[in-house]
Amino acid sequence: MERNKLTRQQDNLANLEALLYAAGRPLGLTRIVTLLKLDNEKEVRTLLSVLTEAYETDNSAIEIQYLPEERVVLQLKPDFTKQAGRFSLKPLLTAGPLKTLSFIAYHQPIEQREVAMARGSQAYKHLKLLDEMGLIKRDKKGRSTMIMTTQDFADAIGLSKDRPSMRRQLRGIFKKLELDQIEKK
Repeated sequence: MERNKLTRQQDNLANLEALLYAAGRPLGLTRIVTLLKLDNEKEVRTLLSVLTEAYETDNSAIEIQYLPEERVVLQLKPDFTKQAGRFSLKPLLTAGPLKTLSFIAYHQPIEQREVAMARGSQAYKHLKLLDEMGLIKRDKKGRSTMIMTTQDFADAIGLSKDRPSMRRQLRGIFKKLELDQIEKK
């Protein structure tokens, strides 16, 4: 009986790790219970604890990040993002969509037409991609569509969900990027 219990936990751990890796974004504990057909959220917490400890014990570059509203994400530890960027064959977002996303994050909530006017005709393709990636959400109000970033965006970038704090953080990032670009020239 104990052997079967151990095997079941190992299977559940492997399945949880695969799920978090494949999702590539934060997942709620309830969603994990449903997807992995587990008994309850307590079982997920136990599995997450075991997985977290394994990553810490192995000095892994991967970690489980616990987020508000009982959500978790499997991610690269911040200390390793620069090294990983050198090995990445394809960036998550190319320059155009990234600039559109930055514009939205800084000016949100913003009307879709304002984004298109500021970012040009490619903005609609960028918006579609960003929407599919779950980084923005659109809210139709009459004839206009308001756009804002999602909580997944803030979590992925490590920004505050408080709009004024997010703007200050973004200003700091933009300022640093400009300085880095000047130094590289």
